[in-house]
Amino acid sequence: MRYAMIAACSVLSLAAALAAVVVAGPAPLLLAAGMSLVIGFGWPAATGIAARHRHNVIMSAAGVVAALLVQTLPGQQLVWLPAVVGVALVTVFAAELVRGEGAEHRLESTIASTAGVLATVSSSGWIALASDYRATGPDPVQLVVVGAVVAALVGVVGARVISSAPKRSPKRGVVALGVTPVAFLGVGALFTARLVSTVVA
Repeated sequence: MRYAMIAACSVLSLAAALAAVVVAGPAPLLLAAGMSLVIGFGWPAATGIAARHRHNVIMSAAGVVAALLVQTLPGQQLVWLPAVVGVALVTVFAAELVRGEGAEHRLESTIASTAGVLATVSSSGWIALASDYRATGPDPVQLVVVGAVVAALVGVVGARVISSAPKRSPKRGVVALGVTPVAFLGVGALFTARLVSTVVA
């Protein structure tokens, strides 16, 4: 049941991402911000991060800031994402240092939070893809190829996520496990689309 829910969340997330690319306007921004919030508040619960509240805020804020930068600076699209990731990772390290000497599972929490930050920030790739899709003219072939490639990758990544999913976690953690592969592949979807448009053109 839990694995079926993770798979269903992945499929719904991918469908929502592709629909947001087609609809454009504020839809991709809302999608990326929504993915960031779902991952930010679900990933720590799913992975067992200690000091969850700090990491919830760090992951969510990193994703929302990245989405706002990509939306408001369309000419620079992904230029600021490494800076957002860098600041978020320094904040993750600081959050773990604040826990004090001898805190348990510090390394595991840092690694899990780093993965969450990368996923939330990568979700802004869907905004850049929507911008490219509009700039080059709507091409259904491009969208179908991108959707197929991302679906295949989500299947591979999702299978790994499902196999390593904890047996017991709150529903928000289960939903985050389904959304994370789609968010994480946002930047990959953009580069796939650019490759397809170069080959087809």
